[in-house]
Amino acid sequence: MIASRTSARRVLVGTVAAAVAAGALAGCSSDAAGDVVTITLSGPNQFTNDTNTFGEAWEQVVAAFEEDNPDIRIETNVLPISSWGQTSSAQLTAGTAPELIFAQTAHTPDQISPLTEELAEPNPFSDSDRPWIDDFKPEFFGGEGRVGANANGDYENIPFNLVAIGLYFNQDLLDEVGVNVDDLGTFSGFIDACGALRDAGYSGVAMDSSPLYPGWTLTTLGSMLLEDEFTAVDQFDADGNPGTSDPLTEKSIVHSLLTDEVDMPGSESFQQTFEILKEFTDECATENWSGIAPQGSFSGGTEFVSGKAGFAWGTNFASSGLADSDFTWSTLPFPTVEKSDASEANGEDARFGTRNGGTAYMIPAYIDGAERDAAVKFLQYMSSPKVKQWLDATNSISALVDVEDPDTVAALTAGAWAELPLSGRDGGFFGVPSAMTGQNQYTGYLIGSVDLESALATIQENARGYAAEVAANSDWTEEWAQ
Repeated sequence: MIASRTSARRVLVGTVAAAVAAGALAGCSSDAAGDVVTITLSGPNQFTNDTNTFGEAWEQVVAAFEEDNPDIRIETNVLPISSWGQTSSAQLTAGTAPELIFAQTAHTPDQISPLTEELAEPNPFSDSDRPWIDDFKPEFFGGEGRVGANANGDYENIPFNLVAIGLYFNQDLLDEVGVNVDDLGTFSGFIDACGALRDAGYSGVAMDSSPLYPGWTLTTLGSMLLEDEFTAVDQFDADGNPGTSDPLTEKSIVHSLLTDEVDMPGSESFQQTFEILKEFTDECATENWSGIAPQGSFSGGTEFVSGKAGFAWGTNFASSGLADSDFTWSTLPFPTVEKSDASEANGEDARFGTRNGGTAYMIPAYIDGAERDAAVKFLQYMSSPKVKQWLDATNSISALVDVEDPDTVAALTAGAWAELPLSGRDGGFFGVPSAMTGQNQYTGYLIGSVDLESALATIQENARGYAAEVAANSDWTEEWAQ
């Protein structure tokens, strides 16, 4: 069962075996009078290294919600960064996941309660009088492209914020080893900087065994080396009809994988993309990164925060974890891959895109009645102007049209880097079957135990497995999707 209450704000810490076996997270509870509903929100801490709480700002926003809604209590279950995906997916499959689960949990559409009908009505915590869906920035959620809808056209989760991702750097270390930030705009310049840091006894880029960071690197590399591959498979519009879409629809990606339009091992573009990924890892990543468990909100766990690495991948709200650091830091986009680095490079600056893949939650399909009503109400509250203080405290980018963003996130939300690449929110071709959630499919190639051709063949097969799952759980009627 869930072990103990670790703070006055009812924060819970769970494990896979206990939560799944005992069903400790399922359902809700009510007080003796039956007039207070208690629901649980379960997910990883995206903001700090704390394993007990999402932070003081989160506790404050939950307290404010409960004050405004005295008939509802919220409990927060903090899942370990290293295993939250397996935990949440296993609980969802077993029917023991709580009322609100992290939106990146592997699932099928039938496992999640759709929110499409609620989104068509005004948010009771907003004064806009618009349908709830129209309170969001349409380029990131909703809009004509129905961004964020699943393969069946339903909205499954609600974004509390948007996310921008980039490379954080320790200015003091760069000064110490003689690296000029102006030289970090090119891939070759960045690799040279990693060499200078390593020569001085530091890591270049703090790294761990999580699949997240090679995935982010591939997304940005794809914007510079794989755009022609994405353009070639762009065959369906946002409505699922023949046409095109920018970014690509999931249907276009799935179709290309199931019909073998993509040939990763035989493509020079894919080969060079992965060669650049390996060079970046070999020359910059923490020594023995594959044996380091993920921890906290930066790549490489605490290595960057403790001043032992020059760079680390992180989201905009990861910066709250640097509040007590004694060094000067800032952020920058991934460097530009030039023709001299890879002949297939398009010569354009790297793109990643501000996106709605930040803090977002959804409701399992088996949650109903007062529990579902309470969960919907919390989702509405967290996507209203009432959470402006929480957004500012966590350096979060608002998903709402009527809420201004804090100045601290400007560096990650400007220029080409903030533009979504054609591959879309999730990098395009590199999905994996749900059974592989949390596994790093790139490790063998990146540590040198698997050759490039074999690695690409395996990655394509994994992507095909992901595509088959998506097609099986969609309402697509075309022969290729059956």
